[in-house]
Amino acid sequence: MPSEIRVRRIDPTDAATMLDMDQLVWSDPQQVPREEALRDVPTRAGFIAAIDGEDVGIAGSWDVEVSVPATGGGASLRPAEGLTWVGVHPDFRRRGVLTALMRHHLRWVREEQGRAISILKASEASIYGRFGYGAATHELMKTFPAGARFEAPAQVEELAAATSTRTSRCAPEQAERVLALARRCGGLAAGHVLRSAEDLARILRDVPQTRVGSEPAHLLWATRHGEDVGCAWFRRHPTWSRGAPDGRLDVSWVLDLDAGARLALGRRLTSFDLMSETVYWTATDDPLLLWQSTQRPHGSGICDDLWLRVTDLPRAVADRGHAADLDLNLRVSDEHLPENAGTWHWSATEGSGSLRPTEGPAELTLDIADLGALCLGDQSVGARVRAGHVLEHRPGAAAELDAALRTPTRPVASVDF
Repeated sequence: MPSEIRVRRIDPTDAATMLDMDQLVWSDPQQVPREEALRDVPTRAGFIAAIDGEDVGIAGSWDVEVSVPATGGGASLRPAEGLTWVGVHPDFRRRGVLTALMRHHLRWVREEQGRAISILKASEASIYGRFGYGAATHELMKTFPAGARFEAPAQVEELAAATSTRTSRCAPEQAERVLALARRCGGLAAGHVLRSAEDLARILRDVPQTRVGSEPAHLLWATRHGEDVGCAWFRRHPTWSRGAPDGRLDVSWVLDLDAGARLALGRRLTSFDLMSETVYWTATDDPLLLWQSTQRPHGSGICDDLWLRVTDLPRAVADRGHAADLDLNLRVSDEHLPENAGTWHWSATEGSGSLRPTEGPAELTLDIADLGALCLGDQSVGARVRAGHVLEHRPGAAAELDAALRTPTRPVASVDF
């Protein structure tokens, strides 16, 4: 008879328990000093799965905010749980430990935290769809050569010309400044993930063992009339090839309030001495791509970025803006949170949407993971109908939902957590 799996929440001060399990599950090639590694433990919420009293799996959560589409084309920040540190002891795989951890997390998010959204960054993209997560955003890895030319319209050039840029070493003291800018950006476009000031301070610390041959991380600030309008986190990897500089500059994330700040940052990041290329993770409709005279090559690959799981469907719908009126019934399946399952009437008027149970016939049938994929505007219902993930029972129903969920741009490439 299979042993029962029990999941408990650890004492927030007991970071060592989670760290020991994490280092058993995953290798640590960087060999970060233990006192530094303990800083990275998600003490907001850590969970341990045990079988017969033996710890066999872990999961953690960060307290984050996510920007979701708002009425009128902007975005609004909503509280979310950032699932992280998910791992199972090598000796106990395929025994239901991961399922127990995931179900515990989802129930905890919905019932104890009262939140409608859980998000994650997937190390292995094949895992989380079966727990109701959908790939809500995608990003493109784009390499720009040194001195790349960006040809922007006159009004953008005018803003960029009025923008100054300056570098500074990453330091915990800059956390509040970064957060203030990130919060403003979160009202402009979907897909932004905001960390707390405490978490940002931890991330901005310099830990030499994590550099792997690169320099300490830097922030490039863009200001205009004494006000922050943009910021980029970057790190240079200096190398030489055949006697010539051949370095790479990696841009982990960029925040900007307008196209002028984006252009000023983009030009500066592609003009550092001794760097032959600058590597960005961008949205597929990023202005930097649209300002290039050629779209070939467009990038070296598109991959999943932010995965989103709806834990409270009616609340998630109410929290999101709608671009068009809507009146349709959809049938939703949810294996792990049956409260979301059933047939719902989805209505929207003047940008506000709501769900209520209905006995009427379904016009669309989908899984909760489909709604996670659709939530931020990166995918279309029509594309998922074509792929067979969503079933359309009334012609035109998918187009109507697409119109209601439409966003002016795709969601941004989000920061890691």
